[in-house]
Amino acid sequence: MDIQTELKLRNISINECSKKTGIPYGALYPLVHGKVNLENCQYSTLKKLAHFLGCQVQDFFTSFENFSVYWKNEKTADVTFTDNQVNITRYTTNPAKQIFSKSIMTKYELGEILSWRCWDKNRENIEKYLFKLGLTEFNPYTICRKTHGVMVQDKIWFKFNGENLTWENVR
Repeated sequence: MDIQTELKLRNISINECSKKTGIPYGALYPLVHGKVNLENCQYSTLKKLAHFLGCQVQDFFTSFENFSVYWKNEKTADVTFTDNQVNITRYTTNPAKQIFSKSIMTKYELGEILSWRCWDKNRENIEKYLFKLGLTEFNPYTICRKTHGVMVQDKIWFKFNGENLTWENVR
């Protein structure tokens, strides 16, 4: 997750974020502008920032892997990541086979779309479902990485780089 992009999306200044989180401006500014490695930050600072942005601390460290979207065995889109955006190459505009409405989006917007392919994060016993996947926090990208985004009600699924899967393997 890119902190600077997330603040811009919410139209929040670093100063306002500093005041609302209690993180000193001098500590927040280099964090937002990528001048400080997140791995060297205090966990308490990251936790305050994650709470403010409505995400989990691990979201700051999630590495994104390109993937393809399929409807059964038909490739309908490729999803590629750059530092600050997600590029979607769509091969169909059929709404039954496609989950994207635009070709460029932020990682936050992709996360919102991927969350539609997960259980409700407020679901009763969500911790048990996450545990079965080897996860401790609700993160739509990591859930979809493990489940391939498969849902009962449609035939859309995700294939990540290096995987040799077909619809028959994941349904």
